[in-house]
Amino acid sequence: MRCILIVLWLCVATSVYAKEVCIVDRPSIIERIENRSYPSVFGLSQFDLVNLPRPDDVWEWSYHKEMLAYRDLFMTGTAFRAVSTRHFPQPQLVVEGPLWYAYQERNEVQKLNPNFLLLTGLDYYGTSSKSYPEDWSYWLRDKVGNRIEDEGWDALLIDYTLPGAQDHLVQQALAIAKCGIFDGIFMDWWGENEDNEAITGVDGAGHLYHGNRADALVSLVRRIREAVGDDFLILVNTDDKIPRSAPYINGAFMETLYDGRTGIGKAHAREHFIGIENALLWFEENFRYPQVNCLEAFGIASQPPDSSENQRQARAFTTLSHTHSNGYVAYTTGIIGPYEDHPHAYEMWEGHTQEHARGEYHIHHHQQYWYPFYDADLGQPIGEKGQIYEGVDGLFIREFTNGWAVYNRSGKEQRIEFPEAVSGVASGVKDQRSHTIPDLDGEIYLKSKSGLETSPPADVNDDGVVNILDLVAVANAFGKDAPDVNGDGTVNILDLVAVANAFE
Repeated sequence: MRCILIVLWLCVATSVYAKEVCIVDRPSIIERIENRSYPSVFGLSQFDLVNLPRPDDVWEWSYHKEMLAYRDLFMTGTAFRAVSTRHFPQPQLVVEGPLWYAYQERNEVQKLNPNFLLLTGLDYYGTSSKSYPEDWSYWLRDKVGNRIEDEGWDALLIDYTLPGAQDHLVQQALAIAKCGIFDGIFMDWWGENEDNEAITGVDGAGHLYHGNRADALVSLVRRIREAVGDDFLILVNTDDKIPRSAPYINGAFMETLYDGRTGIGKAHAREHFIGIENALLWFEENFRYPQVNCLEAFGIASQPPDSSENQRQARAFTTLSHTHSNGYVAYTTGIIGPYEDHPHAYEMWEGHTQEHARGEYHIHHHQQYWYPFYDADLGQPIGEKGQIYEGVDGLFIREFTNGWAVYNRSGKEQRIEFPEAVSGVASGVKDQRSHTIPDLDGEIYLKSKSGLETSPPADVNDDGVVNILDLVAVANAFGKDAPDVNGDGTVNILDLVAVANAFE
């Protein structure tokens, strides 16, 4: 009898913990957005950073949480193994095992990065065939009743124009909002033009929807906002101005595929940068507070992530984001699709080529490299967005508490004169007022008083002492821009005098 009772208790306990509904409070979203320092990096789906040390098992939790915490915002289907979505019949977020375990995982990431935000996807336009039964009323179907698959993506389309489908999706968003492990939702393929391919779903299927798709999107996001309240983030995937949706949305995920899918592996054109600038400024002006615009740029896939061209573009997009928004930035390897689409000319990580040779499946889409300048501490923005430097078209500057971000797409190299001596993070030029920045590039300049730069200007070779070696370095650079010890814009006899006076 005792054994039977024990078995019954285990069955009951297992049934409770196996699918416990996730309902927990969340900490303030606004504080985490406002308190973060820049550069501010986000990630999507791929949590690993290819140039940082990785264990044999990349799903090892100690590694997984560390990679998540590098980002200030992360968008994913599931970041924590314990949490999943139950779509039918009643939308719920459920936990495999006790709820405290999933909440503990989230708290461990938060300890590493107190400003971390986590968003999950809301599959409104299409989802897995396993999410709902075959006879579900809201699948998009052709004229003979067959469900329609989204071209290029393993999902079946939903007719989100139907009122019943919207009722269900609003309840799903509300379930996510009640699960305080997540701070918001991400909604893919968004637009307000009925003819826009962003809301087409699949070629030739537009006429199968029962209502106007653009009207349906606006209705859906309005209803979701009314259900979830203000302390919950809604992001949508768009590069376009969306005035009807804007009052209900906190930010855009700008997936900047240059010239559609055909641009992968190429450098981004100047016109592309200008379009992003205009969109970001519009988003910052029109979306609801708090704003979390996320700019993702695809790198040059045919080159290693640390090539000079990829580093240049990463700097340009980072400083574009931070001079034109209070948002987040990501720069990916530029590779779309699984391993078979990968250019094999370089190693992503130790043993990567061997994985390809063995035919091991892995995906690089949205995968990131951690650039050293991401570690610079710019602090928080105090300057205006979109500020042009001294009337030079295409040269932008923005002040932060610990320095400046400068972004240049003016068409030529430019000289910047700062009100105090600053150090270029990527260039390595230290403690000068005058700096040059190439075209289609960006740089982060740190103030010396930030405490991050400790070498005196006269220590030209940065060896910790001012001596004859510094005099030689200055003498060999006469007439050049650096090392400009006294900050007057050129290397001359006055810099020799400054070094000599600082001899130790």
